[in-house]
Amino acid sequence: MKSRILILGISVFIFVQVCTADDAAREVTGSVSEVIVYRGQALVTRTIELDLPKGGSELVIRELPNRIVPESLYAQASGDVMVSSVRYRERAVEEDTREEVKKLDAEIEKLQTKLRHAEMNLRLINDNRGSISKLENLTISAAQSDLDRSLLQYESLEKLFGHVETKRAEYHKKQLELDDQILALRKQLELLQRKRNELRAGRSRSEREAVLFVSSPAAGQAAIQLRYLVNDAGWLPQYNLRAEPAKSAVSIEYNAVIHQASGEDWANVAMSLSTAQPTMEAGAPELEPMEVKLTSGRPSVLAEQEKLYSLGYDADEKGAEVKKPAFRDLSDQFQQLERSRRRIARKGRFAQSTLNTMAAGRQMMELRADKDAVRKIQSAEKRFARTEGVSVTYDLPGALSMPSRSDQQLLTIASFGAKAKFLHIATPLLTDYVYLQADITNNSKIIMLAGPASMYLDGGFVGKANIELVTIGEEFTAGFGVDSQVRIAREFKDKKVDTLWGNRVEEYDYRIAIDNYKNMPVKLQLLERIPYTEDEDLEIENFKTNTPLSKDAEYLRAQRDKGILRWDLTLKPATTGQKATIVTYHYTMKYDNDMSIGSVPVRR
Repeated sequence: MKSRILILGISVFIFVQVCTADDAAREVTGSVSEVIVYRGQALVTRTIELDLPKGGSELVIRELPNRIVPESLYAQASGDVMVSSVRYRERAVEEDTREEVKKLDAEIEKLQTKLRHAEMNLRLINDNRGSISKLENLTISAAQSDLDRSLLQYESLEKLFGHVETKRAEYHKKQLELDDQILALRKQLELLQRKRNELRAGRSRSEREAVLFVSSPAAGQAAIQLRYLVNDAGWLPQYNLRAEPAKSAVSIEYNAVIHQASGEDWANVAMSLSTAQPTMEAGAPELEPMEVKLTSGRPSVLAEQEKLYSLGYDADEKGAEVKKPAFRDLSDQFQQLERSRRRIARKGRFAQSTLNTMAAGRQMMELRADKDAVRKIQSAEKRFARTEGVSVTYDLPGALSMPSRSDQQLLTIASFGAKAKFLHIATPLLTDYVYLQADITNNSKIIMLAGPASMYLDGGFVGKANIELVTIGEEFTAGFGVDSQVRIAREFKDKKVDTLWGNRVEEYDYRIAIDNYKNMPVKLQLLERIPYTEDEDLEIENFKTNTPLSKDAEYLRAQRDKGILRWDLTLKPATTGQKATIVTYHYTMKYDNDMSIGSVPVRR
């Protein structure tokens, strides 16, 4: 049969119903059965199964979490049962009524009693040790007095001193035992109090309840699902990549780092992780016309940037204030604007004015942008669309449990193997280290979201990395650290200077030696560069190399004309010293003898 759903906000409602004097609200808690964790919120489904009488019944769903979003409450009943109304209320309580908290409180109270008794016993031992010290001093004084009068009785004195020493050793032993006991009790007490604080994370001294009025055409069993959003819950992707070059494979562990401090424990629930944003307002905002006019001069886009910044992103995702830097890079500006726009757009028609103002500001930024700014905006649009525009949901297998606590918790989304093509990268101008990287194909059935990764090579940890968004079947590149068995040395071999017809001619020669200490072939990509210029009075020519440059089409299209040199090499096994692979190259520069070479600032 069709389920009937009622969605209500916080409201005061009046329901006219003929009731008897014996009718009373039934208090139930139900159990959390399903959770969808979003970025910053979670949608919780609580299931209540009970016997309903014929006619109307009032139900009070107790123990709702502290971080609930009250206006998100809605209820759904099975069969012909109809939910007539839903409302939210809070009432003050003196103590936490949950059984697990009560049990911890009882254990804490027992430990506090044991600790108090142990501390009292320790004070008694210290008092007794003081009494023994007084008896010892008295014995010494009496012995000295008897000695002065030649009345010293050795046997009695020896017996008394023996009693003092025995008692002193006995009290010392008991003091050590009590010290150890007190230390252990304090540690246990600290642990239990920390557990209690974790259980009470996000809770206050108020009871939160949903009050439902349901109507059943006949007496019988019914199931009611209460759904609501909670704050202080979210997740982020995290990876472990383990490379096995000998097998041309990488194993990928895709994990979720989950923050769950909603104030409600999730025990044995069906859990999903989603990048979607739960919308609180269903009404769409209306697009308003934008009128433009001519003004004098050529204003900078910075004014539009500052205007947009003040509208949208003066707070981060959690609402905390952030510093407003003076953005001059439009790509960063665009991405922050887009994130802000998406966050505000959740308010729908209630944010119509702000959204239209932000849209007008963005269009003005586009209208006033120069060629370089347009290029950066285009690049930022593509990058943002890849990382921010994807909505995915991961249904985690089995029934999972996750208590409400302040620290982060880890769950595995998926674990799978992937094919990989390994390659060494050498850039001796930048570093003497040779790095290992892999081109990995995502042959799983899930989209891999952007996130941090821990990288392992043959079982050993090699460092941290960041994984960009990877769609199903897409290839991505990941680095696996330095390979110390492949070494490289770059040598500035020679420079010759000559003058020809008033021009200065400079010849440059370089030598690069690569040692492979492995007993297997190594594929290596060697990257170097020579200067390039757009100055017609400077000639850079006569490039020669003993090893052909790469024939890769993308390299030849995008980098070769900018002076980037790339060799795709295969190093033979155990080629070191005199057997090392040698790459040489040569080029000349020619320019007016009265001029000199200067650098051009890097364009970002």
